[in-house]
Amino acid sequence: MKYIFETEHLRIRKFEIEDAKCLYENHLEEEVKRWIPNESYVDIEETQGAIKFYIECVNGKHLPYVLAVELKETGELIGDTGVNEVGGNSNEVEIGYTICKKYSGNGYATELLKAMTEFITRAFEINILYGRVMRGNNASVRVLEKNGYEFVKEEFEAEDDPYDNGMLIYKKEC
Repeated sequence: MKYIFETEHLRIRKFEIEDAKCLYENHLEEEVKRWIPNESYVDIEETQGAIKFYIECVNGKHLPYVLAVELKETGELIGDTGVNEVGGNSNEVEIGYTICKKYSGNGYATELLKAMTEFITRAFEINILYGRVMRGNNASVRVLEKNGYEFVKEEFEAEDDPYDNGMLIYKKEC
């Protein structure tokens, strides 16, 4: 298997169709549905379609650029990460990630965000990255802050905030 990059505990790679069941189940977790409700898949078939799209984007080296995250120790798919352009501006991206609950609290999200930030700025020559976090998701706020992202504003009535809690916008310039 070819890995795009690795960290101390993680291997980041292109998705494979065989990942569909695990990706689908990871996105059904209550924490994922609570903090990023628009990231759940309807069924395995929709998940497979999404994976095919992710593979095409990675093969074409264009955004959105979404990757699988596996634990080095076991090879298990424990999350995903990706970036997409902000408002049609290809020099600014929004970065995101998920780590399934079973593996949260181990520092993997912080490790992943650091490595993904470095990879994206190099591979795509991106200068500005944003992290958007639903108000109340304190764990993700800490992950962003540990990686040098700084709070810039709060946004209300966002499409990806169905609870209208407010989205906290963080920014990192590289």
